[in-house]
Amino acid sequence: MEKHCQNPLCENEATHVVPVSVDRPSDQQRALCAVCEEVYTWGVQHGQITSTPKKVWVLHVTEKDSVVHAGIFRSKRRAVKDLAQYLRSHEGYRGPEDLPSICDWMAEHKEHLGVDIFPAAVDLS
Repeated sequence: MEKHCQNPLCENEATHVVPVSVDRPSDQQRALCAVCEEVYTWGVQHGQITSTPKKVWVLHVTEKDSVVHAGIFRSKRRAVKDLAQYLRSHEGYRGPEDLPSICDWMAEHKEHLGVDIFPAAVDLS
């Protein structure tokens, strides 16, 4: 076992050895102090992230100069579905959940609304 904690931000003496892996199970081990081991154990048991999307779709609906509805989605289809649900509950839309139909309806009935749906990259660093 290492003498000092292997957390690069810690300078305490190591007291525990814990198994570690990044993307797949492995036999690697890391020596940690009691504080870092507690934080590590808490994270492993209560909130491990297995997959983070690298691209998301952003939706925002504006009226004049203010945003009245916004959301972030893993797919464009989900963003369009959310837009249709918002328009149904707040603006009286009764059409299908597809973007061409929504755009046609908005051009005829709700010209004061602006809608943006665009992809955005997620920075994992």
